[in-house]
Amino acid sequence: MTALLAFERAASHLSFRRAARDLSLSPSAISHQIRGLEAQFGVKLFVRGTRSVRLTADGERYLAKVSVALASLREASRDMLRHRRDSGSELWISALPFFTSTVLIPALPDFKRHNPGLTLRIEATHQYADFNASRVDVAIRYGREHATGLKFEPLVQVRGMPVCAPALIKAGLRRPQDLSRQVLIHLTTQPRAWPAWLKEAGIPDITPRGHLWLDSVPAMLEAAEHGLGVTLAMAPLIKARPGYGRKLVAPFEFEAAHSETIYLVSRTEQTRDRRIGAVRRWITEAVSRAR
Repeated sequence: MTALLAFERAASHLSFRRAARDLSLSPSAISHQIRGLEAQFGVKLFVRGTRSVRLTADGERYLAKVSVALASLREASRDMLRHRRDSGSELWISALPFFTSTVLIPALPDFKRHNPGLTLRIEATHQYADFNASRVDVAIRYGREHATGLKFEPLVQVRGMPVCAPALIKAGLRRPQDLSRQVLIHLTTQPRAWPAWLKEAGIPDITPRGHLWLDSVPAMLEAAEHGLGVTLAMAPLIKARPGYGRKLVAPFEFEAAHSETIYLVSRTEQTRDRRIGAVRRWITEAVSRAR
């Protein structure tokens, strides 16, 4: 099944990279699965180019039948999930870790007051939610990827803003150029975040004193609070984090122009679901308070 899913996603997108993103795998893992199928059948399914792939005639024939089979399995899973959602009092939310800790958790008491009969299950993760094969009802995500059957509603625009412990400012951190004497704290899933900010600040070739890589935004912010370096936070939501302005401050007046949109994602078929409506109103109000 893993190989079939890898093949179907890669064939649909004509991209191993996009297939890897959909399945939360690496492009090399996708390639390995497809090579396994090709070895099993003794035929080539893809013609691989430098920057693109295309299906062979055998690949086209195989995709036609695999797509039908997988669509049937997905529909069976959706029927089971619809039955659970329609008869249950739980609602599953997949949200970015920073958004979860800064926006959702502080607003939970308000949700419980207004929705005592509805239980929330919140998964804090950077991975894209699989609405076809998981229990997720609502997701909070960066960016808008084309996805059939999903509704994207913009919640807030955010931009990267450097933050650090006040001690670093007292030690001489005043201008973006002073980052050459600092450690830059990175998010492992966003390796281009700091380079993009430095380029927009007009110092793309600056060499910092060092680098620290962490796998979650809360961990990055905690490291910055301990004076381990400078990290990028989501403005304006960072202002809602407890201790902002005391344990964590913005050292520069410069503001980057580039921004990303955080969306609330749900199934189009659940547009009129009262539970989804209640969560939508709650999250929208929580974002307004956080801003």
